[in-house]
Amino acid sequence: MKDSPVLQRAPRLRDQVYAALRGMLGDGSFPEGRVVEEEMAERLGVSRTPVREALFQLCREGVLEDTGRGYRRPELTAADVAEIVELRRLLEPAMARAIVARMTPASLEAFASVIAREDAAIAKPDPADFVEANAAFRQIFLDTSGNRRIAQVMRVFDDQISHLRRTTLGPPENRQATVEQHRRFFAALAARDAEGAAEAIAGLLNVAGAYYERMWVSK
Repeated sequence: MKDSPVLQRAPRLRDQVYAALRGMLGDGSFPEGRVVEEEMAERLGVSRTPVREALFQLCREGVLEDTGRGYRRPELTAADVAEIVELRRLLEPAMARAIVARMTPASLEAFASVIAREDAAIAKPDPADFVEANAAFRQIFLDTSGNRRIAQVMRVFDDQISHLRRTTLGPPENRQATVEQHRRFFAALAARDAEGAAEAIAGLLNVAGAYYERMWVSK
C-alpha cells in the first residue's frame, strides 16, 4: 500500500503573531512606550484576539508588562540584569563545552561566517549591522548547544534584555571586545578545546557584566 503523505500543520495565528512580536523586540522595531492591542493588530493585519494572546504570553515570560492601558517593556533594574548575567554565567560556559563536543564542520563554518560579519561591522557608525550579526551568533550558539530546553529558556532572557543589548553594542569598543571573545571561542572550537571555549564565553560575560554595572553607576 502506498504510504500516506505527511501533512504539515500550519502554525496557529497566535503563534505567528508571537513570533512576529519577538522578532520586533529583537531587531528594535517594537514601538517605544505603550503598545495597545488595536494598534498592533492593525500593524500586523490581524484581529485583536491573537495579538492579545501573544502579548499575554510575552507578559508571562517577563518580556513585556501589562500597564492596564497597554503593554511596554519592563524597566530593568540593576538587580534584574545582575540575575540574568549570573544565570548566563552558570549556563553558557557549560553550553560552550557541549558545542565543542557536538561540533561539526557545518557548525564551525557557521560560526566563522557570523564572526566575520561582526568583524566587518565593528567600525560602522550605525551599530545595526553588528547587532544583527551578534543576534545571528547567539542563534547559532543556542541552536548548536544541543539542549532545546535550555536554549528556549535563554531565548526568553535574550528577549528580556534585547533593548539593553542594543545599547551595550552601540560603542565601537564594546563591539571590539565582543568580537575578541568570539574569536577566542572560535579558536577553541577549531582546536576542540572545551575548556578554552568555556573560558572565552565566561570572559565575554565578564565584559558584559562589568559594562552593565557601569551603566547603573552612571545613572
